[in-house]
Amino acid sequence: MQRPVLVSTILLALSAFLSMPQIVSGGGDGGSLKKIAVPNPNAPDFSAVFNWGLKLKNIKELFLIAGHGAHDSTGEIMFPDDAVAQTAYILDNFDVYLEDNGYKRKDIIRIEFTLTNDVSDADFGQILGLFAEYFAPVNIKPAAGTLRFVDALAIPGMQVEYEIWCAK
Repeated sequence: MQRPVLVSTILLALSAFLSMPQIVSGGGDGGSLKKIAVPNPNAPDFSAVFNWGLKLKNIKELFLIAGHGAHDSTGEIMFPDDAVAQTAYILDNFDVYLEDNGYKRKDIIRIEFTLTNDVSDADFGQILGLFAEYFAPVNIKPAAGTLRFVDALAIPGMQVEYEIWCAK
């Protein structure tokens, strides 16, 4: 099975298993930001992981976060050549970075995925599962940006990198 077909199949299966559709949600903390999920009736329902579109109203602040890899403060890659462990590491540490900057997981509005071509289809399925678990408590999932597969990332052993946009 070719990668695009397998990826679509995995996303569809995850979505069917985890989907809890929500159409409109407020900020949840008295804020004025409104997020509206915009499904695409001509595309599969992947709302357990991401939305095809996301309308934002009453934005007070936009926070763009550069690509994060699984590295420590010295730049050393954690779990070299293990995309699933790198993703788990990034997600396990990301909430602290968000909170240190006045944001929460629910404020994420967009994710850009970049993976190396070495990431197997099975590993990609596990990565999507990690993101589905990470966003399970969030009513309105972020819009996904382009999913890129590249030959290599900036640091040897690095297999995944995620860029995040937040708004409130």
